[in-house]
Amino acid sequence: MLSEKSDWFLTDGPLRLGLGVHDGLSARVADKYNFAFVWVSSYGASASLGLPDFGLLDLFKMASVVRTVARNTRHLVVVDMDSGYGGLRKVKLGAQLISRSGASAVCIEDNPLDKRSSLYPGKRVLASVEEHEKRLRAARCGLAPGCLLIARTEALVAGLGVAEALDRANRYVDAGADTVFVQATKPDGGRELLEFAQRWGRRTPVFIAPTCYPALGVEHYTRAGITHWIFANQLLRASYRAMDDVARQIEKAKTGPAPQLEDQIASVQEIAIALGAYEDEELED
Repeated sequence: MLSEKSDWFLTDGPLRLGLGVHDGLSARVADKYNFAFVWVSSYGASASLGLPDFGLLDLFKMASVVRTVARNTRHLVVVDMDSGYGGLRKVKLGAQLISRSGASAVCIEDNPLDKRSSLYPGKRVLASVEEHEKRLRAARCGLAPGCLLIARTEALVAGLGVAEALDRANRYVDAGADTVFVQATKPDGGRELLEFAQRWGRRTPVFIAPTCYPALGVEHYTRAGITHWIFANQLLRASYRAMDDVARQIEKAKTGPAPQLEDQIASVQEIAIALGAYEDEELED
């Protein structure tokens, strides 16, 4: 039985927006706005630790990130579990740890264990459908009550086509997934995402993270039947660009005047307020 906290996955409604976060501060930023959920991805969590998204995070580190995010947001937390972190026992344990760390849903993809981000170029070889069905069943056994299971297919990323993506998604739902996430990154992948959703016929909700297709919008996704749209890495990319720009200006101070940065960056007080530094002042003597 679904909990009241998570039944939003399976109910009809407008297109729901999710925002990718990667640490406590980004979770606090997301918490200021009315998103349906936040998304904790291996891409963002890895980058926050200075690592590429090559499946290097273990489940204990990811569970720690999830606890941090959950403590800093009122939003539902949807977590990217990569391909499950190992054999079936690890998949079950990972689902158990992460769902009990504050996740409202976990997502497991049909990449091999030696994965790399779908946003990195290169040839793709996916896990077999049978292997991923076993992962999903193992995850279901470990999930806390009310935590939902999202099956992600990378069939479009691997160039296997919409028919293969649909076949995999249907089998994954039959294996126990509550809903599906379909990813695409190729130049024509936006069209494939829409075709997938139209042919899926609203069997379950559909999650997407269309980083590579900024020209598509609400009207395209709603018409196709897509229900959950994740802005998966925009906060991370924005913070990198801003930090790089400020660092460049500061570095130039060794050969010139001090840079005038205050109108470009948050004040110390703004960060303190965002972190709740003054919320308990009434407790002080």
